[in-house]
Amino acid sequence: MKKKPRIGITLGDPAGIGTEITLRALKDKKLRSSATFLLIGDYATLVHTQRQIGISFNYHILSDIGRLHLTDELINFVNLGNVNFTIPYGKVDKRCGKAAYEYINMACLLLRSKNDLNGLVTAPISKESMNLAGHKYQGHTQLLAQRFNSRYVRMMFIAESLRIVLVSVHIPLKNVPGVITKKAVADTIFETHRAMNTHFKIKRPKIAVCALNPHASEEGLFGTEEKEHIIPAIAKARQQKIKVEGPIPADTLFWKAKEGQYDAVIAMYHDQACIPFKTLYFDKGVNVTLGLPFVRTSPDHGTAFDIAGKGQADPSAMKEAIRVAVEMASNMPRKRKKKKVYVPTASRSR
Repeated sequence: MKKKPRIGITLGDPAGIGTEITLRALKDKKLRSSATFLLIGDYATLVHTQRQIGISFNYHILSDIGRLHLTDELINFVNLGNVNFTIPYGKVDKRCGKAAYEYINMACLLLRSKNDLNGLVTAPISKESMNLAGHKYQGHTQLLAQRFNSRYVRMMFIAESLRIVLVSVHIPLKNVPGVITKKAVADTIFETHRAMNTHFKIKRPKIAVCALNPHASEEGLFGTEEKEHIIPAIAKARQQKIKVEGPIPADTLFWKAKEGQYDAVIAMYHDQACIPFKTLYFDKGVNVTLGLPFVRTSPDHGTAFDIAGKGQADPSAMKEAIRVAVEMASNMPRKRKKKKVYVPTASRSR
């Protein structure tokens, strides 16, 4: 019998909906039985949320995370004891930013030690709260890439059969043409192809590449990025026997991809991908970070401060994020070189 993957879940900003959507997602018995789960957060937040939404589980609370003895029968939990205050639901708060950072930090330590976890699902954080706490990151992706020295991370959006990978992410629109280079586009194609092989078991994926300019620049009429960078990158990938088409105007490509004509799409910038994706799949989209030495997924929405603490959160995207993480981790080779890393004992475990 194939061993279940071991998936860590960080509970995100305590003032947001992270704990609620995690509990609601794991209420699904089929999903709960698909992997061994380790929640990383605060017991006080967990108990408060359980009472609020009327969902309760039996937990195996770890007192010493230096040695992870995880159980399949119960949901495993690491209590970091950061929340000793009344949770300010729906508000930016540096105490909550600190707590969210500590959850991610602990997950990194566990992922680096003894290969105890095969993947990570991250509930939403408030970048503003985390920055107020002194942790200056643009988000999970930057933090995780830095911790694991991963130079070629890429963001992938997944919903149903649509998969979109970005060449550039959170940069001003005016700076986008400057980062659309032959190397950047080629690296994205290669990483996408590798991920489709490794994580999704699609051996000969069909990849489509978006143009940057309208109508793929009309032979240079609307810009030169296609001719100078995107087309040479596609040619380089084809030399490696990768099935890739493009550049294709974005106004038609996403419809074709949704209809199943491609296994993955390469988009040039954030909104080129996010506008069609979130229009179609706002409530169930999943964000995947490619290029890390482990699986990482997240629901493709934020902390939802407007409904936090009200018991109204929809867990659909978190359920999909967990399902995708389990699928990807199950497909990955399990053997990795072990590293000896000191992992501290969890504080205030209960």
